[in-house]
Amino acid sequence: MALVGIERWLTVAGFATWIVCALPTLLRIANGQMSPGGIIVWAIAFPLFGLAFGLMCLKRPGVWRRAPVRRTLLALQAGAGLAMTATAPDVFPAGTLVVVAGQLDEVPQRMAVAWIVLQTIALGLIGSTFVRPVLALAMAGAFGGFQLFAFTTSSLTTRERRSREDLALAHGELLATRALLAESSRNAERLRISRDLHDTLGHHLTALSLQLDVASRLTNGKAGEHVSQAHAITRLLLSDVRDVVSELRGSSRFDLGRAIRSLAAASSPLTIHLELPEVLELDDAVQADALLKCVQEILTNTTRHAAARNLWIEVEAGTDGIAFHARDDGRGAKTIRPGHGLTGMRERFAASGGRIEFRADEGRGFEVHGFMPKPRAES
Repeated sequence: MALVGIERWLTVAGFATWIVCALPTLLRIANGQMSPGGIIVWAIAFPLFGLAFGLMCLKRPGVWRRAPVRRTLLALQAGAGLAMTATAPDVFPAGTLVVVAGQLDEVPQRMAVAWIVLQTIALGLIGSTFVRPVLALAMAGAFGGFQLFAFTTSSLTTRERRSREDLALAHGELLATRALLAESSRNAERLRISRDLHDTLGHHLTALSLQLDVASRLTNGKAGEHVSQAHAITRLLLSDVRDVVSELRGSSRFDLGRAIRSLAAASSPLTIHLELPEVLELDDAVQADALLKCVQEILTNTTRHAAARNLWIEVEAGTDGIAFHARDDGRGAKTIRPGHGLTGMRERFAASGGRIEFRADEGRGFEVHGFMPKPRAES
């Protein structure tokens, strides 16, 4: 939440810089102290900068999330800032170039440094047209330092945000994995107890029941009645043991729904919309682990690469298996290049006899469709 507040204040500071830097020139225009050519340039450059900056600050999905579009918006801001500086009687509009530098965390670091150097050189050339070269050089150097400071600040803020997001995601993965492991341990213990009851107590009771059946045929009178009662009690006890064994085996299911919900709750950077059955339990530990790992990978990719605000995850359990669907509202991609994460998802689904497909469109997010059939009953 603190980082969200900082980024919001940086946006406010950008708009404030845009307006404040232009106030002296706007006052001169209002007082008729500027040439018609300069007024035309300002009538185009001033609103163009504000519009391009506003579009850069949009968090909504769509065409504005595409990398080429965002770099074009940065170039428009830089051009507008230089145009305003060239036609103004002072250097105040050069402050808009500092705003541009503060957004260069959108591009690779080398490109950002080259961008700042070009802006600084252009600013020095513009300054040399109305002040002495030494003053122009000093002005360009000062604003170059301001730009580097703004770029460094925004880069550190972005890096810290990503670190917090990674930490929150890793914490959620740890909680979900711990819950699944705890459930697996409980299930293993239930199975062990059920086997012990069946293999020891069940067998002994069966042997005792056979012996009492033979004894009831060989005795008469009151002794025979007591033997018959003991035989009936033994059969009842054997039936109870079988019921307990069946219940223990039947309760050895993995609560996948709880694991997914705990994982989603820890992913604070995203707004996650879950559509799960109220009870989502699986008998197969391999399938439960594969589905949980799939959700983890989707959360990781969406948080780190998609630039999305929302993620929708839907799991539907049917009679023939489990259907899985996830989509985000991020930047998407022109082509899908499966890395280790997507390849691992495919392999896990294939190992359980399932299938998974990926789909992406630039500016329209990323989608995952998967299906995992119900495991065959052991004979």
